[in-house]
Amino acid sequence: MTERYAAALRLIVPLYSIVNLTLLASGYDPLPFAETAVDLGVTTLVGILGTLVAWWKNNNVTRAAKEAQALLDELKRSVPTD
Repeated sequence: MTERYAAALRLIVPLYSIVNLTLLASGYDPLPFAETAVDLGVTTLVGILGTLVAWWKNNNVTRAAKEAQALLDELKRSVPTD
């Protein structure tokens, strides 16, 4: 897990707890999620986002990435091999 994902999780979990405690202190019912449901939701979200980021980063999707790949291929062809 990268630092960015770890930082996001370290932010989301306390925020959930703070919202829950605020609701309890105000006399409202806490958020209707069991701990396992929150864990499953966060894990699913991280998995989906991680998959999308990996797909985006490892494929030449943008125009700039395609141009950079074409330049890299051209440079590789021009370098003599021993």
